[in-house]
Amino acid sequence: MNEKLTTTLKWLSYVALFFCAVWFVFLCYQSYHQVFDTTGEHIHWEAKQKLVLFSSTIFISYIVLTLAVMGICVAFFINLIKGIRNEELFPKENIRLIFIGAILLFLQTVASDNLAQAFHSEGPVVMALTSNPFVQALILFVFGILYKMGYQVTAEHDLTV
Repeated sequence: MNEKLTTTLKWLSYVALFFCAVWFVFLCYQSYHQVFDTTGEHIHWEAKQKLVLFSSTIFISYIVLTLAVMGICVAFFINLIKGIRNEELFPKENIRLIFIGAILLFLQTVASDNLAQAFHSEGPVVMALTSNPFVQALILFVFGILYKMGYQVTAEHDLTV
């Protein structure tokens, strides 16, 4: 493998892991303030007795799905770093992670798109569905297929050499 490119890829993976850690800290900080802070953007639990189930479901779904997407990202980059150390550019474990990540990212983006509705809604429950989750999931599925093809080509190349 090209030493310069693999070194760059390894360092980019470390940077991505750092950003996942920052993302986790930000999510914890943001969630705390959305639930317990009484100023600014927060859930007004007392004002939405009819909508508490909707608000809490969207909020908890957002938190759980965001943590799951973070976990998939961390596992992907750790596998990538291990693969680079073993001179394996396309670790097989990452194929499954990409496809699971595409589904989780779709659901997380739907929850994220409805988070503002959960905070501010005072009328009937209306779910927002934008093009973002579909586009993101489609791009990740295409990336997953390309990654799988890269793995298969690499495996075939290793057998012929």
